[in-house]
Amino acid sequence: MSDCDSVLKQLGERLKAARLQRNESQAVFGARLGLTRQSYAKMEKGQGTVPIASWLEASDILGRLHTWDQVMSEPQDLFERFDRQQTARKRAGSRR
Repeated sequence: MSDCDSVLKQLGERLKAARLQRNESQAVFGARLGLTRQSYAKMEKGQGTVPIASWLEASDILGRLHTWDQVMSEPQDLFERFDRQQTARKRAGSRR
């Protein structure tokens, strides 16, 4: 199993757990996403054929859309971040 397949499988398992916690069937949750039950079941199985927009919509419904903000972002060096915070302006300069 490739790393991508493993990540998709984990996402599917988390999605299923969140859906079950809400006590919704696959058909009902899939319909909220505009998907058939079969297409939604593919998401829970971790199949990579479902558009990412469906994953984002599911995350939004579950109140977890904010968790995607780190996807594809550049890793941040903590020392660089600290330096930027230290050199950030604290107030506006005087008018001349």
